[in-house]
Amino acid sequence: MVLNRLHVAASPSGSPHDLRDTLAFSLAHGILPEVTPIALDQAPAVLDAMAEGSAHGRSVITFA
Repeated sequence: MVLNRLHVAASPSGSPHDLRDTLAFSLAHGILPEVTPIALDQAPAVLDAMAEGSAHGRSVITFA
């Protein structure tokens, strides 16, 4: 595989069809992700919390 420059690609969430079904289900039932918007300067603290195992939920960097 290396000499021929071949690679294997996969998605941890399943096939594209599975992903479409999941998104359609979420839309049909009003399921939204819970995210905490953070500023770019807060990112190091969030990464530190992740490394310590004390981070909760999903943080999203916002540029406003």
